[in-house]
Amino acid sequence: MPPRSPRTPWSRRRWVTVIGVVLLVIALVAGWFALVSPRSPGAAATEVVRVTRSNESTSVSVSGVISPQQQANVSFAVAGTVNAVSVKVGESVTAGQTLAVIDDRDLRNAVTLAQAQLDAARAQLRTVKDASSSTSAQVTAVQAQVTSAQASLDQARSRLGDATLTAPLAGVVATVDVEVGDQVGGGGVSTSSLAGSASSSGLSGLSGLSGASGVSGLASGSSGASSGAQFVILVPDAWQLDATVGTVDVASLKAGQSAVVTPKGTETHVSGTVDSVGIVASGAAGQAATFPVTIKVNDTTSRLFAGSSADAVVTTETVENVLTLPGNALSYDGSTAQVRVPDGSTEGRLVTVTTGRQFGDRTEIVSGLAVGDEVLSPVGTAVSAPPTNPFAPSTPSPSPSASR
Repeated sequence: MPPRSPRTPWSRRRWVTVIGVVLLVIALVAGWFALVSPRSPGAAATEVVRVTRSNESTSVSVSGVISPQQQANVSFAVAGTVNAVSVKVGESVTAGQTLAVIDDRDLRNAVTLAQAQLDAARAQLRTVKDASSSTSAQVTAVQAQVTSAQASLDQARSRLGDATLTAPLAGVVATVDVEVGDQVGGGGVSTSSLAGSASSSGLSGLSGLSGASGVSGLASGSSGASSGAQFVILVPDAWQLDATVGTVDVASLKAGQSAVVTPKGTETHVSGTVDSVGIVASGAAGQAATFPVTIKVNDTTSRLFAGSSADAVVTTETVENVLTLPGNALSYDGSTAQVRVPDGSTEGRLVTVTTGRQFGDRTEIVSGLAVGDEVLSPVGTAVSAPPTNPFAPSTPSPSPSASR
């Protein structure tokens, strides 16, 4: 019988390696089972919230463009060559101040000719009246010539006055689109305001600025410039937001509602008031209809800029002493609203409630709960009040016994 060969003992390093591999395999298997094996449902983490009574509000958000409330688009009403331009962009002007002048030689000649024609007509009228053979028909015909000549003279004098272009209102020059030597044609002056067209010679389309220092930057963006006006003058301390709103929200808006206007990219908030709500929708075919909304900015000292985009939150309704709960505390079985109230168990007891209006992420409770009742609500959901108007007057805390 041959001799048995002796065993070679494993080294300590080999044993450590084997044990490590086994432990790694066990860990991997345990992790896989933990991932794929079904977990027993656990109760969601909850916290206790109380039913409260508070003042709540509903609001509508709109977006639009800042523009001044009043602006004049001014152009020469007569044709001619520009002799002088008296103002620059950014300058303040007073009503009646000269903006520019054109060569008026032809206009003065027209006045002289019209005056001569009137003098001739008057002389002829005297001759006809003095002639004993003149009939009443002849006198009437010559009198009509005098009247016509007087009207021609009045018109010629008016056109001569139009050779000097003046500011129709006090404000700041936003654009100047004419230079000395330019040939201009008859245009005129148009005026517009927030309340509508109030016209001396007419004012339209408005793009504003916040002061003389900011005027030059908005010349190119002015609606007056786009309309071809030679000068645009605007009032720099009265602003409005020209916004739009969708079909869903337009019925909630009406003139007189308070608003908070926030230019985009800033933390500036200014108070405003809804001035008008359009009832005729605009929008291309296939697109959602929108309605124009004008919000008048109440703060005359705010530094705003024409053409800048802005958002506004309009408070459409304020309700005092309304019973509310965080919306996430409610669950629904079909159309039935329910809450869970503490009863010593983990999940609590289901109670059916009747809900009302929605105020941001809070919901009105019409019946089923009372002030101070405790309700279980999921943990980790941030609850905030709807947007409030920082310019609204402060009101004392409502009494729990006050009616809704």
